[in-house]
Amino acid sequence: MRFITHGDRNNKALMLIHGMGNTSDLFDPVLKYLQDYCVIVCDLDGHSASEDSTFISVEDSCGKIEEYVIREFNGELYGLLGFSLGGTTAVELISRGQIKVERTILDAAFIIRMGAMTYPYKWLFQISIWFVKKDIRLPRGLVESIMGKGNADIIDTLYKGVRLKSIGNACLSAYKYDMKDSIREYKNLIVFWHGSNEPYPVKSAALLKQYLPQLEVRVFDNMGHGQLLHQHPEEYARLMVGFLG
Repeated sequence: MRFITHGDRNNKALMLIHGMGNTSDLFDPVLKYLQDYCVIVCDLDGHSASEDSTFISVEDSCGKIEEYVIREFNGELYGLLGFSLGGTTAVELISRGQIKVERTILDAAFIIRMGAMTYPYKWLFQISIWFVKKDIRLPRGLVESIMGKGNADIIDTLYKGVRLKSIGNACLSAYKYDMKDSIREYKNLIVFWHGSNEPYPVKSAALLKQYLPQLEVRVFDNMGHGQLLHQHPEEYARLMVGFLG
């Protein structure tokens, strides 16, 4: 796993974790609005051109993140934002409590077990990545049925170098994820963002609210999965700063 820091290390530490099939480049458009923080972006295993690695699991990723934060930032983050698979990772991090996180933003975190649909969705995502790697354009209707209406260009954020093994492992880790009861011990500020055109994150938010009564849920009208970040980075960053303070 690769970690990249931006800004003055004396500023409050803010970690950003990307989604499945993305890289940390996903956050490049918002970095210029976050200059008051020391921003740490990480490329999850199997999602970086600079490392020969394979994504294993959410839990494996958390162990590496915890080791890094403890070593480099005395085990403390002021802010943590996770998108999609990165949101699942953020949920696991605050559940484990090995590092201190003052404020958490979950953008469409996936914490709902898929049951019988686990493997069909895994195969669908792997096939989609294979199409992307071969420069074959996926049908707009298919993309929008999963990612939200008007959000077909989210495919452009996917990393062609990601291995299908990493995607398969990431799907299984996310779609079979069991939220730990220990997350109830997290008492700090936390918000869950998702678009109104996303079918699954709304279920994740409802489940998480049962464990964390302080959870704030914010829904963005006419937005799909990652659409606000991808298409409106300035607004996304403004909302981040507004929550983080």
